[in-house]
Amino acid sequence: MSLFCGTACRRKSFLCYRLLSTFVTKTRYLFELKEDDDACKKAQQTGAFYLFHSLAPLLQKSEHQYLAPKHSLLELERLLGKLGQDTQRIEDSVLIGCSEQQEAWFALDLGLNSSSSINASLQKSEMEKELKGSFIELRKALFQLNVKDASLLSTAQALLHWHGAHQFCSRSGQPTKKNMAGSKRMCPSNEIIYYPQMAPVVITLVSDGTRCLLARQSSFPKGMYSALAGFCDIDPGELERIRSSSLVQL
Repeated sequence: MSLFCGTACRRKSFLCYRLLSTFVTKTRYLFELKEDDDACKKAQQTGAFYLFHSLAPLLQKSEHQYLAPKHSLLELERLLGKLGQDTQRIEDSVLIGCSEQQEAWFALDLGLNSSSSINASLQKSEMEKELKGSFIELRKALFQLNVKDASLLSTAQALLHWHGAHQFCSRSGQPTKKNMAGSKRMCPSNEIIYYPQMAPVVITLVSDGTRCLLARQSSFPKGMYSALAGFCDIDPGELERIRSSSLVQL
């Protein structure tokens, strides 16, 4: 019995070590891609791209769920060529993760005006026909995606939205430029660096023990409901007032 327990513990320790080692390796690789433009560009050669149109991901229907197809750099270049677009548009892609085998994953929105190309957005219908899929609002398709795709596409959508909303420097008013990975933007005139912002979200679940209070919008798919949620935006002065009030109460 003791021998069995010892073997089980060693096996568990080995698996934990392996998972930790894989996580550290992936994290270091992603950090390298975010900081080294040449390494990121090289990773695009063997990486995979998820496509968006105006922040809606390209999805393909498969039985009762959606699949998020990935495209190689060669396939993407071929697609852009067919649609009369410059392949330089690929520079607008952003890094969203990588596999355990260090295959880098990128996201590219072809429905927004390109910052690196003279051409405007691509026509949605043309792309859907060529790619044999549909650009579907992520919120409507979220519960019909597997966990991995849902997480990646959510990250991609948030990062693409941030880049679209931060095209100019808040101090100089000059256009900002993203690095190859899309992990930051910099103003060439004053070298101020901007990083994607994180907004805290509060989600509450009101319950009477056996029932929950849920809400829905008319735009939600049939049968979809949501818990109440919202953004927290507290300025430093308000935060200090709350702290002082808490101290007085104590």
